[in-house]
Amino acid sequence: MWNYRIIKKDNIYGLYEVIYNDDKEISAHSDMPEIESESVEDLINSLEMMLEDARKSASNILEYENITFSSLYDERELGEAMTYEEFKKIIDNE
Repeated sequence: MWNYRIIKKDNIYGLYEVIYNDDKEISAHSDMPEIESESVEDLINSLEMMLEDARKSASNILEYENITFSSLYDERELGEAMTYEEFKKIIDNE
C-alpha cells in the first residue's frame, strides 16, 4: 500500500510518496518531495491550483517536443544596463 503524506524537513513541508508494509507501518518514502512549501496551507493551495489547472488544460494538452518558446519580454523595452556601483551612486545622491 502507498499514499502521499506531508513530511516536514528543515522547516519545509513536502508531499512525499510513502510505502507501507502489511502491518501498515512506514517502510519507505520517496527521496524527493513531489512539491514543497514553507507552510502546509501554501502546499495545499498549490496542489489545489495544480489540480484546477490540470482539469482546465485536459482538453488542450501540449506536445512536449512541439512547444515553441517566445521571448519573455520585449527587448526594445529594456533600458541601458548599469552596475551596482552606478545604481548606488544614484540612490546615495537622492
